[in-house]
Amino acid sequence: MPPFLLFSKFGYFFSLVFVLVLLFGCSTTKKERIYSANELLQQGKRLAKEKETEEAKAKIQQLLEDYPDSKERAAATMLLADIHYSTEEYEEAKFHYQKFIELYPVHQFVDRAHFYKAKSNFKLTDLASRDLTPVHSALEGFEGFVKDFPQSSYLKQAKAKITQCLDLLAQNMFEIGKFYYRTGSYQAAILRLKRLKVEYPNHSYILEAEFLLGESFYHEQNFSEATAYFKTVIRYSPRSEFAKEARLRLKAMR
Repeated sequence: MPPFLLFSKFGYFFSLVFVLVLLFGCSTTKKERIYSANELLQQGKRLAKEKETEEAKAKIQQLLEDYPDSKERAAATMLLADIHYSTEEYEEAKFHYQKFIELYPVHQFVDRAHFYKAKSNFKLTDLASRDLTPVHSALEGFEGFVKDFPQSSYLKQAKAKITQCLDLLAQNMFEIGKFYYRTGSYQAAILRLKRLKVEYPNHSYILEAEFLLGESFYHEQNFSEATAYFKTVIRYSPRSEFAKEARLRLKAMR
């Protein structure tokens, strides 16, 4: 056999071996490690602690998708909700807390899911928008929580949140009544402020509401009603500025 043919055959053989080794090497290096459900959960916890929230959410989502029946699913669902809550993604947090509640209604931490779902609603409150739907939803959630979990470690916080919700709703009602009074819509102011007294009788705005009711009736020339409200202001808080103004009104009406 001519030397150049022998060389060509050997060259072809070695080239083929080189290509096979290269392909085999690439296939082994590209193979990704498969993590267990517990490993993914621990990675998610670590990343969340390090504030790597997007990476943390990705790990938890992978766990939920790859291991839907694992014992780590409950902790992962709660962790995902907590990550969204910590990054102020309250709608997403509500969704995952609700999912936890539906999947694990008797879990030892289901009270926590109920509490933070209601708290997510509270965080969505935007008084500037005048939309108090989140406040009503939060109030309903906290009141339900107090009823359903009277032994929960979150009970004291839930009761404090109920007070905050009621304060926000009362403040909103008072500000609307005050707006009507300032714009001369006295009948509308009377209706709103009377409703405030009925629904929130112990609120801090009640004294001023009593005074504004007296003023509204005064401007409507219903002096008997005005007198009754002014006297109530004086009786409740005789040294207040509202009582001082009420005395002047009573003196003028005489």
